[in-house]
Amino acid sequence: MARIIETFTAPVPPATAFALVADFTTTASWDPLISAARRLPGGPGGPGVGDRVEVDLAMGGRTIPAVYETTLHEPPSRVVLETRGSWFRGRDDIRVAAGATPGTSEVTWDATFALRGPLALLDPVLARGFRTVAARAVEGLRAELAARGDA
Repeated sequence: MARIIETFTAPVPPATAFALVADFTTTASWDPLISAARRLPGGPGGPGVGDRVEVDLAMGGRTIPAVYETTLHEPPSRVVLETRGSWFRGRDDIRVAAGATPGTSEVTWDATFALRGPLALLDPVLARGFRTVAARAVEGLRAELAARGDA
């Protein structure tokens, strides 16, 4: 299983940071691996438990759809999203807390991704690439939140 845990300070209040990460339709604007994100019908119609967002992952010159479902939604401090496909599973656990300076947030992103079935043998190779890709996504989120703090 591949895993990354990143913590950073964002120049926005916790409610602002949480609103961005809890609405996974925003990922296309800050995660360079995601080219599109759209909410699927049948959920709460917005961020919340049961919200399902389909993203298009750009991988190896291909676009791979993945559906992320919110399994825990505790505004303004924690959201958990899970994805599962025939050959993979992933979990994103994002926590937001008040920063040391008023008006800032501490954001911790704990993401795991694992291959399933016989492909699980490739997990060690996947881990290296996942850490790089996930770090780029976290950096994109950090930049997006910084831009919102400048507004």
